[in-house]
Amino acid sequence: MMSNSPLVCICVPTYNVESTVRETLLSILAQTYTNIVIHISDNASTDNTLSIIEALNDPRIIIHRNKTNVGGEGNFTRCIQLATGKYTAIFHADDIYEKEMVSKQVCFLEKNVEAGAVFTSASIIDGNGLFNGRYIGIPNNEITANNMYDFEYLFKAVLRHSNFIVCPSAMVRTIIYCEVINDWNGFAFGTSADLDVWFRVSLNGVIGIIPERLMRYRVSEIQHTQKLRSRTTRSDIFLVLDYYLTKDNVKSFMSSTEWLNFGGLERTDRIVRAANLYVQGKQNEAVRLCTGVLSKSAFRYAVKNKRGFFTFWAGIILKVLISLDVPGLGKPLIRGLKRYAGK
Repeated sequence: MMSNSPLVCICVPTYNVESTVRETLLSILAQTYTNIVIHISDNASTDNTLSIIEALNDPRIIIHRNKTNVGGEGNFTRCIQLATGKYTAIFHADDIYEKEMVSKQVCFLEKNVEAGAVFTSASIIDGNGLFNGRYIGIPNNEITANNMYDFEYLFKAVLRHSNFIVCPSAMVRTIIYCEVINDWNGFAFGTSADLDVWFRVSLNGVIGIIPERLMRYRVSEIQHTQKLRSRTTRSDIFLVLDYYLTKDNVKSFMSSTEWLNFGGLERTDRIVRAANLYVQGKQNEAVRLCTGVLSKSAFRYAVKNKRGFFTFWAGIILKVLISLDVPGLGKPLIRGLKRYAGK
């Protein structure tokens, strides 16, 4: 790579990631794009994370130690404060990055000056680093000819598919991170603070999404199972969507179709929560969440897409199981449905 190629700042927030951080950093150090600096923002780890990083002994790695744990979103804000160079990427400490990823992202941003950020798709690996055949990223039917998306398109697409943007694939122009974004607003948006960041970036210019699997996103079976079985509160994504739906510029493009899609997201969320409550033996609370799952709008949404179809039939099954009150049969069936939904 030419010596005058733009500097890329790669920030890696860490906290007790001794089992994965070495493989992650080796994948970053092996990038074909070499003009990089790597800032580690460690969130007061109590395991061997820092000693493993130090053992790599690479001058491109700079370690910053937080005296206290500032939380996940707080550590992402710390990464923004460390941003330097022309482009900044915040990569996760348990994922693996393909050798050409940084090079292709820089090439995209250099060619498309109107783009404030660029993302990629990703393959899914398990806790042992093995591929499981799944991937995440831009849905095939949303890919545009130039791989760029403005705020309106992005917002509507999220209503259609939920949040499909691969957070640890983001490369953002440093000036946008430092002068527009400034912080990761976890206080307001919880675990969906990243979606708010991408919306804010897209309000200041289009974003790009390269429809290639340029990274491996790790989802361990323990994490996946816990997420499927435990959540009974409304998903944090609605903190973001509710906030933007109060804005005049969003209201101006919300048609009946967009509201149908939004209602579909909410209905799916309620069914997931109701299923979790049912498995936990809280049938009365589950019943309350099932209200409206068999409405006309639910049927229209079921006809429209796969998510709606699954939600509609899952709602029917759940209501039947609750009415029959057969937990011995119902709970294993619900767990199976949720595992299927997660595939």
